[in-house]
Amino acid sequence: MPTERFACLATGAGLVLALIIVGAQRLPGPWEKVAHFVCFALITALLWRGTAGKARCAVVGLVIACAALVELHQALQPSGRPALGDFITDAAAALAVGLVLFIRGKTLCVESSER
Repeated sequence: MPTERFACLATGAGLVLALIIVGAQRLPGPWEKVAHFVCFALITALLWRGTAGKARCAVVGLVIACAALVELHQALQPSGRPALGDFITDAAAALAVGLVLFIRGKTLCVESSER
C-alpha cells in the first residue's frame, strides 16, 4: 500500500508541475473553468489518498497554495495572463473535494479486510 500512496503523491505533484510548465495555455469558452475545476479536484483527491486522509487541512491548503503559485507563475511570464477567476475555481475544487471526502469519512484507501 505505501507504493500506491507514493504513486498518488507523485502523480499529484507531477500534475502541479505540468500546470506550471504549460499553464499559459488557454481553452476556449467555459471549458477552461471546467478544466481548472477537474484538474484541481483530481490533485486534491490524489494528495488526499496519498496521505491516507490524515492531513486533510494540509492537503486542501497545499492545493490552494499551488493554485496561487500557478497564477503567480502566469503573472511573471511575458505573455502570461493570470486570472482571479481561475484561482477561485481552483480553490473551490480543492475545498469541494476536501469537504465531500471529509463528510463521507473517506480516506480513499482500501480498507484492510482483517479486523
